[in-house]
Order: sequence, then structure tokens, then C-alpha cells
Amino acid sequence: MATNTEKTIIAGMLTCRQVEQFLMDYLERQVSLWTWCKFRFHLLMCSDCRQYLQDYRNAVALGRRIFDNPDDEAEGKVPEQILAAILKVRPPS
Repeated sequence: MATNTEKTIIAGMLTCRQVEQFLMDYLERQVSLWTWCKFRFHLLMCSDCRQYLQDYRNAVALGRRIFDNPDDEAEGKVPEQILAAILKVRPPS
């Protein structure tokens, strides 16, 4: 995302950090109309935040798809080297 020095900040416009902090509320339509308008305006002005929003939406969709069939077993086997590295960092309790 662009820093404050990389773009002009318009009075009342959300910063990239604010967009990030309220992104889930924005996506779930849990913000006021005024805040929604400020989000939309920021997204019109900031290509970095538009890309971040798209990436965030993709991550949320992927996370939801993982739980579409919670009883399914994982495909494949975790390589022994990875298991050993995990156990080395955090031994079983």
C-alpha cells in the first residue's frame, strides 16, 4: 500500500491503514453508509488497496472452501522432514 508520502491525503479520506483495519466489516457490510462511501472513494484513488481488497477476498473465499467438507480427509502425506522440523521447534505436549 502506498505511504502517506507517496500520495496526497485528502481531508476526511481514509488512510490505507484504516482501510486494512476495517476491511472485514466493509466486506460484511457492517459499516455506516458514510464509512462505506469513504472506503469506495479510497479504493477509487488507491490501486494498492484495490489489489489488497481483491487478495483479501480471495483469501476469505479460499478459507471458506476449506471447510466445505469438514469430514474429508487431507489429501497426500506431510513429508517426514517437515514433521521433524515442526516437532523440533515445538515438541508434542
